[in-house]
Amino acid sequence: MASITLTDAVLTISIVAHVILLVFARLRGRQARAGLLWLSLAIVFSLLAAAAHLLPPAETFLIANKLERGFLAALALVAMLVCFGAVVVSDVAKPRMSRIWLVVGILTFVAVIAAAMLTDPVTVGQPEWLVTAFVTNNVSALVALGALAILIVTLLGITFYVFYAAPLPEVANRALFWVLDTAVVLVGLVLSLSGTSLLTLPGTLILLLGLAGATYALASYRVFHVRGWVTLALRMMLAIPFAAAVIFVALTVADRAFIDEPATTSVLAAISLIAATIYVIVRQLAQPLVIRLTAAPSTDAGQATKEYSQQVSKAVELEQLAQTTTDTLNRVMRVRRSSLLLVDQMSGARDVVELLPQAVANSDVSDGRGQLSTFSPVYRQLAIVQAPLSQFDIEFNPDFAGIADEERAYFQGLGMSAYAPIIAENSLIGVLASGPKVSDAPFYTSDLELLATIASQTSVALRNARLVTDLRRLNESMKKLNVNLEDTNEQMEKLDSVKTDFVTIASHELRTPLAQVRGYIDIMDALNEQGMLDHDQITGMVGNLRKASERMEELIAAMLDVSQLDVDAMDLRFTQAAPESVLRMAIEPLTDAIKQRKLTLSARGLRGLPPIQADMQRLVQAFRNVVLNAIKFTPDGGRIEITASLQAAAKPGERDHILVAIADTGVGIDRENLDLVFKKFFRAYDPGLHSTGTYKFLGAGPGLGLTIAKGVIEGHGGKIWVESDGHNMESFPGTTFYVILPIIPPEGARRVSPFDKQLGQSNGPTPDGLATTMTTGTVVPRS
Repeated sequence: MASITLTDAVLTISIVAHVILLVFARLRGRQARAGLLWLSLAIVFSLLAAAAHLLPPAETFLIANKLERGFLAALALVAMLVCFGAVVVSDVAKPRMSRIWLVVGILTFVAVIAAAMLTDPVTVGQPEWLVTAFVTNNVSALVALGALAILIVTLLGITFYVFYAAPLPEVANRALFWVLDTAVVLVGLVLSLSGTSLLTLPGTLILLLGLAGATYALASYRVFHVRGWVTLALRMMLAIPFAAAVIFVALTVADRAFIDEPATTSVLAAISLIAATIYVIVRQLAQPLVIRLTAAPSTDAGQATKEYSQQVSKAVELEQLAQTTTDTLNRVMRVRRSSLLLVDQMSGARDVVELLPQAVANSDVSDGRGQLSTFSPVYRQLAIVQAPLSQFDIEFNPDFAGIADEERAYFQGLGMSAYAPIIAENSLIGVLASGPKVSDAPFYTSDLELLATIASQTSVALRNARLVTDLRRLNESMKKLNVNLEDTNEQMEKLDSVKTDFVTIASHELRTPLAQVRGYIDIMDALNEQGMLDHDQITGMVGNLRKASERMEELIAAMLDVSQLDVDAMDLRFTQAAPESVLRMAIEPLTDAIKQRKLTLSARGLRGLPPIQADMQRLVQAFRNVVLNAIKFTPDGGRIEITASLQAAAKPGERDHILVAIADTGVGIDRENLDLVFKKFFRAYDPGLHSTGTYKFLGAGPGLGLTIAKGVIEGHGGKIWVESDGHNMESFPGTTFYVILPIIPPEGARRVSPFDKQLGQSNGPTPDGLATTMTTGTVVPRS
């Protein structure tokens, strides 16, 4: 009777303890809401299991005439294990594993109920049922045990997997804590399920201890260092036998030395003193060896700080500082990797700073840039509180739950374990990041303090290094600006010279036809006064006047075209046009000049080209200007070859296009002038050699023809550039103009862009993928 009373008392105390634990869990675990729900259910089911043992025995109490208190307690314990496993898995594993666990748990619970309901009488939960299940081969009991074993193995497998796959030592430590706590719960579960009163009571208490551990884990996101406590326990286990051996030897010596008469107090004191001395000496000698065998190497903060300060003070430039910082930090703190992150204000965003990891040799640290909001908890911790933090804090500390997903993902991608701010003049200028330890131990408070101390020593060196780097960049920028300024001055001088030449040429171009007009007018006036003016004379002089006026009209029209290009006022009216017709119309007015100069002009590859969308009049004008340029700078008897071909798009999204090459055997162009020939008023030769003849060799104009050609072609979405081996009046290296025209111009090509905005663009080499091999085709008649 007394035994039953003791059992009832223990169970009652257990129930009260469950209630207290439940209240404590609800108060302290509010920040872990998902885990808190499962923990509360686990405590409730454990409480119900304990309360079930207070129910009357089967002789006086049955549910459905079949289920007695032992089975109800077993069922509650299975439900408790399912809920406890959900606490563990939701805390350290991914959501996918939580779903797997719940499926296995529900199936186990259903299997236990089914095994009980399909057999009569119910054996699960009966006294000694774990033993009798194997002796009697009871199917229902074996099914229940098998399902329960699968559930236990699944839980242990998940916890061990999380422990070995943990990305952070702190996560591994938390997983290891859950492994130990799960072991405690499972021991309590097995004892409580045994059906033996002698084992049920300690099982209930052990189970309560395991649930208390789960409550502690949810109430505190950072649990104690499990491996540290295990190491301490191992040291104690080694020290206790040694101390016991010393005491035993001392007692044995005293007993045998004074076997006939009792020892005096002074003698016993002397023996005790000798034993204590031996113990202390041996312990002091053995302790370093034990620590070396059972503990990871520790870092001497003073020595580490001194060594780091000495190394960093030698760094002057930013790259050197980054390399020195990471190498020294890896060595003094015994970490796998580290990085120096610069902090810069994000351009265009006042509330965002940019993190720039500095690249160093032999490092696997990501060099991707990250952004950090000034309202982020991480920024507040580093810049305002000016305190270090760990990656574990970023991922698991409830105070950092408001971090943006992009920021959290960026810090995860760095692969670091701890961060310390580098402060200069109360501003965050950098972050010192430390990777996981070589020993895989967590970062303790002392480690974070050491990292913060090292970071504070980096501030002066980093500020000086950034100043040196900024000064060097400024000097390089000044050098580039000086070079650009020299180039600009040189171009300005050329442009001034070009404008002067243009005034000279334009005045000459206008003066000559004006002189002709005035001369013929004077002649006509004189002949008219003398009555000698006949019809043939009038016809001849009118024809000459018409030529002079047409020459002036052409010059003025060219000037107007260029002015339209400058202000984006040249409209292009696109219609379907055949490339062969465009080139034929461009060449035909020049046939007489080609014959007079005894030039050979051929055109190949024009037949069969697909029609294009183009402004016919403007495109004819552009090609005529290019061909006319070839005529002017090709000596008498030279050759001009025009070839064309269809080029397929080289990349997805590009358009098919036509490539036209206009090559001559003329005097060529200096390489330094290849980009300048398309500029307004530019002439590659001395304007003093200017010849009024439009088609004469080295005959000059105002220098606007190629400018207009470039503007029109680019207005069609095309491109024009020139290639030449140089200028030589004796060997005649020749020149080749290349023109690309898309079959269908892009949407933005309905108006040409201002020409001056494109002067800096390269007109250079043929783009990749454009073949220049021509096919035979139509030959334009030549002399």
